[in-house]
Amino acid sequence: MENERNTIAGNVVVQIIGRMIVLIMSLVTIKLISNYVGTEGTGYYNTIITYLSFFITIADFGLFSIGVREIAKYPEKRRALLNNIFTIRLISALAITIIAVIIAQLTGYPTIIKQGVLIASLFLFLNLVGSIFDIIFQTRLEMKKVTIAEIVAKIVSLSALTAVVIFKLDFNWIIATISLATIVTILIKYFLATTDEIPHFGWDPKIAGDIIKLSLPFGMIFILNNFYFKVDTLILFYFKGASDVGIYAVAYRVLETTMFAAAYLAYSLKPLLSATINNDKEKAGRATSSGITFMISMALVLVTICLPFSREIMIFLSNSTFLSGAPVIIVLSIAAIFIYLNTMLSEVLIAKDSRKYLLLMAVIVLTFNVVSNIILIPLYSFYAAGATTLASEILLFCLGYFKTKKIIPIRIDLLRIAKLIFSAAISITLGIFLRQIGVYFILAMIVSTSLYLLLAYQIDAMPKELIREYLSSIKNKWTNQNSQ
Repeated sequence: MENERNTIAGNVVVQIIGRMIVLIMSLVTIKLISNYVGTEGTGYYNTIITYLSFFITIADFGLFSIGVREIAKYPEKRRALLNNIFTIRLISALAITIIAVIIAQLTGYPTIIKQGVLIASLFLFLNLVGSIFDIIFQTRLEMKKVTIAEIVAKIVSLSALTAVVIFKLDFNWIIATISLATIVTILIKYFLATTDEIPHFGWDPKIAGDIIKLSLPFGMIFILNNFYFKVDTLILFYFKGASDVGIYAVAYRVLETTMFAAAYLAYSLKPLLSATINNDKEKAGRATSSGITFMISMALVLVTICLPFSREIMIFLSNSTFLSGAPVIIVLSIAAIFIYLNTMLSEVLIAKDSRKYLLLMAVIVLTFNVVSNIILIPLYSFYAAGATTLASEILLFCLGYFKTKKIIPIRIDLLRIAKLIFSAAISITLGIFLRQIGVYFILAMIVSTSLYLLLAYQIDAMPKELIREYLSSIKNKWTNQNSQ
């Protein structure tokens, strides 16, 4: 059990480090694109990515989660399950790619988007097919292989994008770098997989039928949740056009590239919650309560960065023509608090297998989000999109917390949360002061954020026992690895 926990901890650490490297390169990518094609071109780029992301979500329909669970549950059926999942994935990927391209050509989208969808359709297809390797690596706790593939692919695509800018090539070449990255990713995953991991065609009507039946409920929840995250971009494009989408895309990228932290932190508690949710509710409740406090402490890091330096961040990621989106960065950083909390609460509901309630939550929040955006975006553009994201996350938190309280005894540590807010307020004040006296904003961010973390730790605002246990697992992982 200890070795497994250390392996999981090591996987999470590798993924976080890898994700941070990819994050840095992603920020460089958005900087290059925004400066090269401006607000309108950035809007077209983001609309194409968002459009294709919808179809990736639809084609997955929960297959990844169910695939990991079933292979881990029935290792003796590993090969049969893997081959059937691969066949289902290949068929669904091909079908959804064709449908996505056809729909795009039949819509009223401008030609630049229709061409972009066609060029990037390879990204859609290979992304789905390549996810079969993610299932394999996840079940073997070898997600570092996925991280390696992502880093190398990002280096290649960023190099290609730099060449596009240097040689002044047109917009379609920018879109082509997306497909290039996916080709590199799937090739690396293929070569990193061992011979017995390479999937083959296989079709057993019973196995395939069971997999599809199990996947559909989770798939529906996954589709609705992801649709809610992305639909504001399409609504914004419809009412306000590509320029406003471009500005919103840069602001949203700050939030989007930090959400991985919540997922990894929540995932580290998944084994414990799964084992105690029915047999030891008190233990599950204590773990969740500590996790909630820890999530808030991490989310406030983003607030302490974005609130004093939103304008500087916006210019750093793009240029002064995007500056009107700076207030949206502040709103989305506050939304991150609830996104982190909702990630934690969803792990409890998944552990309890509350599929019906998760689906109900997804429908309610999606409906609220779509209706609010349709009403408000024509009036307030991307400001409305940011505010609606915040309101939707608050609504989701209220629904999730209400249900979770009925499952396990959660105790919100108000004293620690007050200490965290106090620490963040001091940090934000310092950040504003440093900005006013002309300290370079990156240095000012590092100083003010360091103060927040140090102060929060010293006054016992963070759950130290959770941090120490997690760091201990990491230390043991590397100690065991180096002694082998």
